[in-house]
Amino acid sequence: MTTLNDANRLGLDYRGEAAKLPYAGPILDVHTHIRDVEAARLFFEVADLYGVDKVWSMTNLENIDAIRDEFGERIEFIAVPNYEKRDEPDTFTTDWLRRIEGFADKGVKVCKFWASPRARDFHMDLRLDSPIRLEGMKLAHAAGMKFMTHVGDPDTWFATKYTDSAKYGTKLEHYEPLERLLDEYDDVPWIAAHMGGHPEDLDHLQRLLDAHANLYLDTSAAKWMVRELSMHPDRFRQFCAANPGRVLFGSDIVANAEDMTFDLLASRYWVLRTLMETTYGGPSPIVDPDLVLIGATEDEKATATLRGAKLDRVTLGSVYHDAATALLGG
Repeated sequence: MTTLNDANRLGLDYRGEAAKLPYAGPILDVHTHIRDVEAARLFFEVADLYGVDKVWSMTNLENIDAIRDEFGERIEFIAVPNYEKRDEPDTFTTDWLRRIEGFADKGVKVCKFWASPRARDFHMDLRLDSPIRLEGMKLAHAAGMKFMTHVGDPDTWFATKYTDSAKYGTKLEHYEPLERLLDEYDDVPWIAAHMGGHPEDLDHLQRLLDAHANLYLDTSAAKWMVRELSMHPDRFRQFCAANPGRVLFGSDIVANAEDMTFDLLASRYWVLRTLMETTYGGPSPIVDPDLVLIGATEDEKATATLRGAKLDRVTLGSVYHDAATALLGG
């Protein structure tokens, strides 16, 4: 019998559940965080069960060679700062610029520019258009890298954590530098993580896609995507079908040997694939702290409602595989 935990409030047998999902083609995950070889071993066990052939990971520069030696072409990497040393003064400045060059030397072809509002809690220069970020973009562009970014955050956070707009800005203000930079680097594909930071408003995302041919989205951040896309599954299905090649599958799985479990990793693939492949209607198995944060419940173990959008087979093939193959290589 499965023991209930925060990644499995329904007591699911995630191994058995993987075999029940209808899509049988290969899946590429463009947004993961695989820390080291030990974490990668359990991650790829889960990936094998859920049909994930290849991933792109935000991994520290120092760990790339060891992971590549064991997993080869199943994993590509995304250049990121050394967040483990976020409190050191050069982590997001001179050390970051050196790391972009180091990642490029290892053949890394995607560079991540994280610009979540909460970055302002510890380093104001992580605004997307701050001088150090612009310098990093020049280096990444010269190295032929594509860009990934994180702008915005859940509406639930702007209603609770980010009420100080003088410090954090409004949600829509975070898209102003993004749009300017999309135009400035119009020869660079940009992947905006977490459904562009705005799964709550697919009409806004459609306007962004229409205005910027170099903009792409990924579906990462399972709790957030389940909570918000389940509010409008029909619109999500229509949105993906209307934008072939522009929506890529991503999970945002964090594989860290210190605190990961099989259920934690498997739960993210189960909910995202259930959202995209089925008409399931019922509770998500993953505890969602935002429900307490916004006062929707006082139950600290509450989970969001999951409503499947059941994308058609052609659209699933695009989201799961073809879009990433065309943009990043398969």
